[in-house]
Amino acid sequence: MPADVNPRVESTRRASRARVVTLARILLPTWDGSLAALTTELRTEAGLSDGAFRTLFPTDSALLHAVDLELIEECAQRVRSAAETFDPREHDGEDLVLALSIALAEARPLDWSSLTIRLRERQLAASTGARSEDVIESERAFLPALLDAFELLLSQIGREFEWQPALGVRVVILTYERSFESWIMSGGDEKSFAGSPFVRQTLPALLIGVSRPVAEA
Repeated sequence: MPADVNPRVESTRRASRARVVTLARILLPTWDGSLAALTTELRTEAGLSDGAFRTLFPTDSALLHAVDLELIEECAQRVRSAAETFDPREHDGEDLVLALSIALAEARPLDWSSLTIRLRERQLAASTGARSEDVIESERAFLPALLDAFELLLSQIGREFEWQPALGVRVVILTYERSFESWIMSGGDEKSFAGSPFVRQTLPALLIGVSRPVAEA
């Protein structure tokens, strides 16, 4: 924090940003208006003037980016939790890659709410004529936060990325996201996704495909 920034003012600013992001996450899944209308609604709900709102989010895209970052952080935390709690010794005699895939799905790195928000964000970004590189940059934001978590996940079964790690993470998480969406849209229960063909068959093969056994020292 810069020396000339009042800690109390900065704390209030962070609290206001967090409140707006929380409100956005509540409204986004069912929002059918424009992005401009959404920011107006959020500003009203948060009791902020336009000037105060713009000190928090200079552009409408900045608001979507803030929501996206929070979703990314939550996803990374859940992947990391799955990795940290997975104990290969508890799966002696089992297919460890399958067991790890199930553990990952049970940690629910994505849920229907977060997926719906991300889909709606893309629609709103496209409706504003967002540049393609801006949309790509939003997708790439997933990678740094998830890279360490996935490396830890693979290390639990003695494997490491054989593919370029960022590409490996992108392939796994986007395939997971699309498969989870298809599961829900076909009437599946998000809580039972760990029992889906994707988790039981495709995800283990995918994890094997992007990785290799860790070389012994």
